[in-house]
Amino acid sequence: MPKKIFVFSLLFVFVINISYFKLVFGSTYIGWLANAMYLIALPILFSSIHKKGNKAEWLYIGVMILGLVFHTFLPESGKYTIKDSLQWVFLVVLIIASRKYKTPRLLFYTLLIFFIAHCTFAIIEYKLQTNLFDYKFVENFSNFSAAKEFRAFGLMIHPLQAANVTLIIMSFIMISKHINWSLKIALLIVGTLAILCFNSRFAMIICICLFAYRYLLYNVKPVFIIIFGVLFYTLFLSDIGFYIQQNSQIFGRLAEKNNLTDDSSLTRLLSYLYFWDARWNLQDIVFGGRVIFMPGSELTLENGILLTISWWGWIVGIAKVILELIISYLCLENYNIKDKAMVLIACWGTAFANNNSISTFVFAFFIISFISFDSLANKKMKSRKKFHQLYLRN
Repeated sequence: MPKKIFVFSLLFVFVINISYFKLVFGSTYIGWLANAMYLIALPILFSSIHKKGNKAEWLYIGVMILGLVFHTFLPESGKYTIKDSLQWVFLVVLIIASRKYKTPRLLFYTLLIFFIAHCTFAIIEYKLQTNLFDYKFVENFSNFSAAKEFRAFGLMIHPLQAANVTLIIMSFIMISKHINWSLKIALLIVGTLAILCFNSRFAMIICICLFAYRYLLYNVKPVFIIIFGVLFYTLFLSDIGFYIQQNSQIFGRLAEKNNLTDDSSLTRLLSYLYFWDARWNLQDIVFGGRVIFMPGSELTLENGILLTISWWGWIVGIAKVILELIISYLCLENYNIKDKAMVLIACWGTAFANNNSISTFVFAFFIISFISFDSLANKKMKSRKKFHQLYLRN
């Protein structure tokens, strides 16, 4: 029974973090359904995995419970925090449970189908220059001064979310040793085209760096990586590179002159200034519950770390961010340090460049991808063991 609950929970978490389903079914309905699922599954999974977690994971669960307790002193935010805390705790419980219950390959195929569909929809949207789904942010983008280029959404609710999810899955595809080489090339090509369609500059930079590092610099000395960094800056971020990129017409907003000093980029830098200039009191620092907006607008700060700290409080918020990085790193214990760096940069490097990390989808897709590809590796290992056993018998 617990194994079935675990497998169902994985699929459930995967589905509800795809924004398309929130649009179709409504966020309120999805929220109540998620709460019911968590309350049913948590005690069942806890009873069978309580000895499987490491210190960082149990500390994270304790920190989120502490955040929930703190928010009970803030009636205006407490009703949202119960659901949020359950979501974050449940994600870590899934990691712990994955050590005991082997995941069927169905999850990997589901993730693969999603990845292909998500990228394909993005490419179609960009080709037609129209969004296929009526997401709430589509209309807003037409009013932004930075929206000079069309941006696809795919199956997520925002281009930045769409690009982040795509890079997470692509990073696991790059480091996987258990995917057919021709399939890997096809998936990476589709993913790269989708990244261009989402028109997220930082995602494009991360994508280029991942490819260059994995297929050019993976086995070279650090000095060559530094040289590549200088060349990369020259070709893509300087005025010289601007003319090359503009003529190529494939790099979207990254090809705009002074693209790292426009309103969108400055907004991200100014987020730190607005955060420190906010009027903080002891209640805000300890208990949190604040959502900081850009001055004179209804837009939140373009920084997920700052939003996390302001919402959960400085104690819980800072611990939450650090522990998510530690847990992510520890999950990748079967990979070498180079592969770990690629996944962490694709996941959290992209998320920290905007406000993605305030939502559960970044951590959720990292966990789903990690467990999915881990299950594929386990299946391959079992097949090899059976082959060797048969060979020895003969």
